[in-house]
Amino acid sequence: MARKTKAAGAAAAPQVDATYSIGDLAEACGISVDTLRVWERRSGRPEPVRLPAGHRRYTSSHVRWLRRVATALAAGHRAGAAVAASEEQLEQMIASAAAAQVPAEGLDPFFDAVKTYRESAILERLWDGWRRLGPDGLLEHVLDPLLVRAGRAWADGDLDVRHEHFLSDAVEHFLRAARASVEVRKDGRLIVLTTLPGEMHGLGIQMAAIVAARTGWRPRVLGVNTPLDETVRAAGETRADAVGISISLHTGGVESDRLLAGLRERLAPEVRLIAGGSGARGVRRGPRGIAYATTLADLRRILREA
Repeated sequence: MARKTKAAGAAAAPQVDATYSIGDLAEACGISVDTLRVWERRSGRPEPVRLPAGHRRYTSSHVRWLRRVATALAAGHRAGAAVAASEEQLEQMIASAAAAQVPAEGLDPFFDAVKTYRESAILERLWDGWRRLGPDGLLEHVLDPLLVRAGRAWADGDLDVRHEHFLSDAVEHFLRAARASVEVRKDGRLIVLTTLPGEMHGLGIQMAAIVAARTGWRPRVLGVNTPLDETVRAAGETRADAVGISISLHTGGVESDRLLAGLRERLAPEVRLIAGGSGARGVRRGPRGIAYATTLADLRRILREA
């Protein structure tokens, strides 16, 4: 009789939302399948739900937790510590990633528009800020904090991937049009702007291109996910004075430091290497020979002093 009760319990249905395969989980969290498997093998987390047929699945709770782990890694914390951390410890780890926020009421209309898929409302507010605050004010006091808060909302599960993609597309639409309206000096020094391999977030380089142009530089944007050798070739072919790398909150960490160090070794010594973005800052110390722009104001200062 006891065996019958135990068997019935073992056959109980798993959690209703246990619908994510490990591939789905990796895509939703921006963490590779191989990394997830290493963490599970070493620390037992994330622990999958076993379906009656034996398949391993993950829940929305796994997604929320892993997004917060990813945020802690981008702030410079070690994977072992972040994966093993309690909820309270994890919150303390990622507190630094929320430092650049503006009062919530100033950004709420953007998020209302995102959740109702009103691109025109987002663009209207951005162009209004461009006119009222000027390019620098809009980028530093509205757009940069907006993207930081969006990243935090993604990590907390308040925004889903579809919302983040919708916001990113609207902001990219705006930034490309805004870049076209900024005059570029023909005799300015040249900076190549791109991201590291595996980095698919390109808003940072679009913002950096506007800052560079307004500081008297000639930006050349390569786009995202550029192999290191291709970045080096582009710098040589354009005779660039500097290379700027944008690192998002999703990818910043020890691996991005390794790639930056490799890029620094490959670039000519006279080419300045600048790293910026929410994933480039944090508690860790980066490789030598790289200028870190923790804010757009920092980037402007570095370019003026170069």
